[in-house]
Amino acid sequence: MSWNFNEIVRSGNSMARLKNYYPDTGLVVLYDIKGVFEPGDTIIGDESGTILTLSEFTLSYDYDLYYEPEYWQQVLPIVIYDGNGQIVAEDYHFTGLPSQDYQTTYLVVQD
Repeated sequence: MSWNFNEIVRSGNSMARLKNYYPDTGLVVLYDIKGVFEPGDTIIGDESGTILTLSEFTLSYDYDLYYEPEYWQQVLPIVIYDGNGQIVAEDYHFTGLPSQDYQTTYLVVQD
């Protein structure tokens, strides 16, 4: 199993969204944190079911500045057509899961 970008992870009553994961080091970068995470807590991804026990936990703005999400595997583009066969949207990230229902970069708008 593997995490999904922007996936909600939970531990007890605490929750956050996953910004990035580095499998080589085990570093998980979380954002939009609600509640408290501590070493020893086990986080579980809502969608992927991926489980990880935190060996340490640090709050730092460095993660916002220096850990951009760049290791995610590119999903093949999904082209969405309207009833007349016209392209409405081309979405490179949407998988149908709630964590990825945010991509609007490739949205095609017709006047």
